[in-house]
Amino acid sequence: TCHVARQVFDLPEPQPLVVTEHRAHVCRCGSCGAATQASFPDGVAAPVQYGARIAAFVVYLLHGHFLPEDRLAELMGDLFGVRLVPATIARMSHNCARRLQGLMAAVRARVNEAKVKHLDETGFRIGGQTKWLHIASTGLLTFYRISGSRGSVPEHVSGTIVHDHWKPYYTMTGVLHALCNTHHLRELKALIDIEKEDWARKMQVLLRRACHATNIARERGVVLTARLIARIQQRYETIIAEGIAFHEAQPALGRGQRRGRKPRRVGHNLLLRLQQRSDDVLRFLSDPDVPFTNTQAERDARMMKLRQKISGGFRSRSGADDFAIVRGAISTAKKQKWNILETLTRDPQEMIYALRPG
Repeated sequence: TCHVARQVFDLPEPQPLVVTEHRAHVCRCGSCGAATQASFPDGVAAPVQYGARIAAFVVYLLHGHFLPEDRLAELMGDLFGVRLVPATIARMSHNCARRLQGLMAAVRARVNEAKVKHLDETGFRIGGQTKWLHIASTGLLTFYRISGSRGSVPEHVSGTIVHDHWKPYYTMTGVLHALCNTHHLRELKALIDIEKEDWARKMQVLLRRACHATNIARERGVVLTARLIARIQQRYETIIAEGIAFHEAQPALGRGQRRGRKPRRVGHNLLLRLQQRSDDVLRFLSDPDVPFTNTQAERDARMMKLRQKISGGFRSRSGADDFAIVRGAISTAKKQKWNILETLTRDPQEMIYALRPG
């Protein structure tokens, strides 16, 4: 017989909390009268406490979805009957971050050793002051660190770093550089729309075509031919020469200025950067592992800015450090296709062994 089936997916009825009581027996020696008490399991340190799953759920909502503490406490009470205060939430966050420190140290080392990694930085409000959150990531790993200086650069890094031409990155030794061409395309678009500079239009077309060619090559599992790369490089140099000639023919800015370097137009400065850093701009042509943009780091930084918009800044540096550790673990877990709640409760050493390299 035939039949028609319809399915309804729904959540189970919320269940009351499961309470596990641990009893440590005390025995007294019949000879000397000394009392000996059994030990409690690891992690059972208070007469009454919340378990690992509740703590993982709270930390995930706090650092994964940026719920403010008061709203998070209200949610846990409404849905699960769990009554929390901000101090308890902060303690759960701190304990989780402390447990995940080893994992994030391993992530940091893996990112530093990766062939290609993405770097970026963004402002972070801590105690009413602007600090800096630095991002170092790959397609499978994310590491965050907080510093008082924007110019603080990571140490012990090898391979190729992709960034947005933040000059302190060029103080790093033993690395190759690749610049974000999405930033270049934005600057070129402004020159086209506002300044009407024709060389910028030609460079925009060239970079887009070069990106398209490398994307097709990656899809086919091949690399660009040396002949095609040479043609792109030659065209690149020709456009730069044309742009520099155009700007050198323009009237000088700041004619009354007697001292210091003569000011240059925005387009002229961009041209000189593209000329001086041409290898870094076009590195994606010769190395298939180097992307056209720094989108990976920008995507990993975007959620951190969202956190500040939703929940504001941090009251203390320790709270901000805890957030950076936990958020890095959550981001890495998503990239590694791990279960988030299991990540926040598993043995960190097991996760270190399971880490796929970047």
